[in-house]
Amino acid sequence: MAMAALAVLAVSPARPADKPVTAGAAPVVILHQDVPLFTIYAWERWGNFINAEAGSKTEIPYDAARLQVKVYTFPSGEIRAIRFGNGVRTHRHINQTDTILYSWQAHRVHFVDDQAMVTEPGDFALHQKGVYHSGEETRHGGGIDLEFAMTIPGRHNDPHGYWSLARDHPVQPAAAWQLGGVYQEAIGPAAANAPAGATRFRVRLAELPDYQAREVYLPAGATIAGRLAGKDRLFFVASGRVTATAGGTGHALVSEDTAWAEHDQPFAITAREDSMIVEAFVPPRAAP
Repeated sequence: MAMAALAVLAVSPARPADKPVTAGAAPVVILHQDVPLFTIYAWERWGNFINAEAGSKTEIPYDAARLQVKVYTFPSGEIRAIRFGNGVRTHRHINQTDTILYSWQAHRVHFVDDQAMVTEPGDFALHQKGVYHSGEETRHGGGIDLEFAMTIPGRHNDPHGYWSLARDHPVQPAAAWQLGGVYQEAIGPAAANAPAGATRFRVRLAELPDYQAREVYLPAGATIAGRLAGKDRLFFVASGRVTATAGGTGHALVSEDTAWAEHDQPFAITAREDSMIVEAFVPPRAAP
């Protein structure tokens, strides 16, 4: 899809060293201004995928792809915002984790093994650990794509990956409300029958095996709140301004900020202006 799940990021110095994460120490939000923007060069030689940060002593070949990356690391996964310049082509490389790919701004041709898929903003894909792939930006000016890379070992369902294209999954009306303290949600035609006091918003659902992901369009003042059983929530603010509330504390977020909600814990998102977020519901971090 409109991004490559870059193995370079799984091993690059751009990623902070792994540390034991306790519930009290886990970050709830990570703001974009607190995350360094790394420039990474990536290339292939003799079947090996090689990468180096800008400023390193490694000699950069003429055909290296130049990418800029921000990596937001949470207990149950990473959100990677990858900036592709005009015409950038990444070389074939292997996925290190199960990864949900989301095309936010880029228009690209994405290659998985010998298959190619033209991808546009709003497209989702799922690539399992061990999949070989690459991609090429096709629109003048480039853009940013997202990856939600999980910490679990991987499902290994399909070596060619799964695609959930925006043209096949239109934005739908949605409604959310509490019933007996339990979060309820209705999407599509069923949203019209939601209680009068329900929060009204819109969503685009991704159809991916084992995992859930979606775009959420919240009008100003709308709040969605509840808790997610058995899955952690990772989300990225694509536009607008929201307040994410977790552990009784509200955090003001703007475009390119991120948040994490631990499974079975209360969480709320309130739009302070018309906003769009992209979120993935992922398995919790495995116990050490």
